[in-house]
Amino acid sequence: MKHLSEGRSFPIRPSSLSRRGFGRAALALVLGVSAAVGQAAPGSELDVFRAWLDREHPGYGCDEGPAGFRNRTVEAAYPGQQLYYVLTYTRGIPPPYERSVSLVAAVEDSGRVIAFRPGSLQTYRRGLVRVRSAKDARLAAAAVLILSSCDPGERRWPYKPDLFKAKKNSKGWKCTYRHDPNHESWVRFDRKGALQEIGGGAPPVP
Repeated sequence: MKHLSEGRSFPIRPSSLSRRGFGRAALALVLGVSAAVGQAAPGSELDVFRAWLDREHPGYGCDEGPAGFRNRTVEAAYPGQQLYYVLTYTRGIPPPYERSVSLVAAVEDSGRVIAFRPGSLQTYRRGLVRVRSAKDARLAAAAVLILSSCDPGERRWPYKPDLFKAKKNSKGWKCTYRHDPNHESWVRFDRKGALQEIGGGAPPVP
């Protein structure tokens, strides 16, 4: 979706405007400049995400969102990213909505929406910190699994970095999270500290 706006210049005379009117005029000028340079104005990213969802997933249903993805672990591992999400709670059959959706996406200043795709490591690598230590590995692994769950509140599994076990070998780092005695998830990073694999999985919902 593209928003086009024609920038216009006009004189502003504070003496002829009330304080409220002057504030509105200044805000309009800022928004016009943002649009003119092809950037999403501050606070408009959520609207961009909503429009993208309507276009890519028409008639979708979800339990949470669209909303900003707020999670301290993810924010530390993906610094500077503007993330948004929708979440459908995992439950039994039949599904709660005809077109239920769970996903997380980044919205760039340009208005481009980039979704984190299951099975696409490249979408998870984008903006992720490089792993140089066990601490980095646990942080990055926790953030990746939180994003893959699409749940900023970590309702089902608390993916805290200190709950991950990190091991290093000649090929890089492997971080493991144990859900229960029979199920675990893991995240691997290569020798250069880049995301290499997401594997395993949580136990099924009864």
